[in-house]
Amino acid sequence: QRLYNGDARLSPLVSFTEQVSGSLSPAFSDEGSPRLDVPLIQQGQAVQRLTSARSAAEFELLANGADSYESPCALSLAPGSLPSEQILERLGSGLYISNLWYLNYSDLPAARMTGLTRFATFWVEDGQIQGPVSTMRFDDSLYSLLGSQLEDLTREREMILSTSTYGQRSTGSSHLPGALVKGLTLTL
Repeated sequence: QRLYNGDARLSPLVSFTEQVSGSLSPAFSDEGSPRLDVPLIQQGQAVQRLTSARSAAEFELLANGADSYESPCALSLAPGSLPSEQILERLGSGLYISNLWYLNYSDLPAARMTGLTRFATFWVEDGQIQGPVSTMRFDDSLYSLLGSQLEDLTREREMILSTSTYGQRSTGSSHLPGALVKGLTLTL
């Protein structure tokens, strides 16, 4: 909400789009409306929101094909300029985290997230992996991670498919680059 109110910004490197075209998600919402590609955040600034037919009618807005729960089903973060083969070199010394697990909000209004590092987290010195690091909990703000602490995003992106099968098989996905950040608040 702070982002859409203009009280907070993300890095100019950050551009999120609900990218239904070319995704695995259906081209229509759960209400049967055609889905559109919707730019949500462009160069760190909020531009549009996902709007369902119900919200459009209630608040006199234009619907853009969002499902009734108005959250992304095909989220895409634009790539950056960092080649994957240069990640360790650019990192220098620090943590290389290949996967975050069990993400949840610890403070929704502040966009603070908590989760665990998992599956191949390594300590790196002088651009060389020194060894694995045990699972750790982090708690940090999205405004920090994709804002003031963001140095670059990778050119290559990974398509991450939803594994949710609660009630039915999910067709949701995220198309995301890796992120090089200056710092991450670890709590354990």
